[in-house]
Order: sequence, then structure tokens, then C-alpha cells
Amino acid sequence: MKITPKKLAVYLIGLFLLGVTVTLIQRTDLGMSSWDAFARNLYEGIPLDYKFLTPIIALTLTPIAYAIQKKKASLWMAFPLVISFLIGSIIDFLLTVIPSVAGMGLWWNAMYVALSLLVCAVGLNFIVWCKFPMPALDELCYGFGVLFKISYGKGKLIGEFLALGLAVVFGLIFRFQDQWFFIGPTTLVFAVAIGPLIDWFANPIRKGLSRYVGD
Repeated sequence: MKITPKKLAVYLIGLFLLGVTVTLIQRTDLGMSSWDAFARNLYEGIPLDYKFLTPIIALTLTPIAYAIQKKKASLWMAFPLVISFLIGSIIDFLLTVIPSVAGMGLWWNAMYVALSLLVCAVGLNFIVWCKFPMPALDELCYGFGVLFKISYGKGKLIGEFLALGLAVVFGLIFRFQDQWFFIGPTTLVFAVAIGPLIDWFANPIRKGLSRYVGD
């Protein structure tokens, strides 16, 4: 990894955008992404603040992600914990800032979901371009891409449907059937759309950042 101030700035912006993504979705009444639904079931069932919950999830997913990519164990394996704590703190803060549109009709809710998809795709491509450690769940999805020799976007698709299954399992454990395991229209929309959007934005973002930020 080549660490420069400009790359670090791009990386931090990418992490912030992931926090924005989660917050936008949670401020709707259309459900949430698969991974966020999984985390929400844990958040409501345990409960723990996101700044503590996300590192625990990262601690579980990171070794799996490294194993399927056949990466050697190193101190960098611990870095997703720091990333997860940072993103969790961003979410906790943004939940107090970004207004809810849950009761404002379908148009506002759909706009939040569409914006979250765009923000997420851009944020993840920023992080991938920097070649710095990724958040644990995205490292896992990237690992699926490596394992099956497919694009990161397609690996993300696999990861989203895996998380959907986990959301149902833990929702049953904590008895959130009445809340439909915090799964809604957004869950399926996000699971199907985020992978193609990541791949669609990949080349333009890579070229733009290489040109204006530099390698």
C-alpha cells in the first residue's frame, strides 16, 4: 500500500459515505440492506451501540475473508475493527442529524433508497481504489469475487444474499417476526442493485481518481 495524504482523504470520504448509506436506509420505512438488516437484528436483540456491534461483526468476518482470499495473517487483519468502530460512530452521529422520511410517503422513501445506492457504490469504489483495508463485510464480498474469479460487484451480490439469510436466522432467534426481521422492499432492491452499480461506477471512478488524485 502506498499511503499519501490525498489517498487517505479519499479513503476517509469513502468510509464516511458508507456511514451515510446505512443512515439513509434506516431513515426510511422500506426496510434496509441485507447486511444492515442482519446488524439491526443484533442491534435490537442484544442490544449494543453500532460502535461496539460493528467491530464484533468485523472480528468474525475478517478471518473468513482472509482465508478465502488465501491472504497471510498480519496486523492488518485488526484494522477492519478500527474501520468498523469509525463507521459505527458515524452512523450513531448521522442518525441524530439526517431526518426520517418514514412517514412522508413513498416518493421520499424511494429517493432516500436510490440515494443510498449511489452513495454506497461511490464510497466502496473510493475504498477499493485506495487499496487500503476494506470494512470487514466488504472484504468478505471482495473475497467472494477472488474465490469465484468474478468481479467485486458480483461478489457483493453473493454477500448480500448471504446476509439476507443471516438476518432471517437471527431475527428468528430474537423473535422479530412481527418486524419482518427488519427486511423490506429495500432489502431485495439493495441486494440486486448494489453489485451492478459498483461495477458500473468502477471504471469512471478509477480513471477520475487516478487523473485528479494520482497513484
